[in-house]
Amino acid sequence: MTTTMRTVPVADRLSAASALQALLPELVALSLQAKQAHWNVTGPGFLPIHELTDRIAADARAWADRVAERAVAVGFSVDGRPGTVSTATGPFPAGWVRDHEVVSELSKLIEGVAMRARSSLAELDRADPVAASLVLEVLEGLEKHHWMLEAQTL
Repeated sequence: MTTTMRTVPVADRLSAASALQALLPELVALSLQAKQAHWNVTGPGFLPIHELTDRIAADARAWADRVAERAVAVGFSVDGRPGTVSTATGPFPAGWVRDHEVVSELSKLIEGVAMRARSSLAELDRADPVAASLVLEVLEGLEKHHWMLEAQTL
């Protein structure tokens, strides 16, 4: 079954869906990697990092859901299967991870996702301003979490 918004031209819907699909596995991977960090962080910064990684995971999960639903709303199926998600980002360290390493790894990961999200904005703004607005919200949240992680290193 497909549903389409006939008010948006097919080429624009395809462009928007493509950009949203590119972002989706990255957000799912971010949520999983933040949870991995949440469960395995150690060190003197344990408590604030433990709490922050839980918020990052929850936000990334919520953003992934909204991104997927927007792609579906414009008439395209999304792919959030484990195989697709596993290729979205690099690996997160296994086992116990020191607080400063969690900050470094998640900061780099979030920065990469944010850079790729930002690079899609011009095309999304042209093709589907609603999707562009959604990606702006995601970007705002990613940049907030990046700032909060980086503040741990000052």
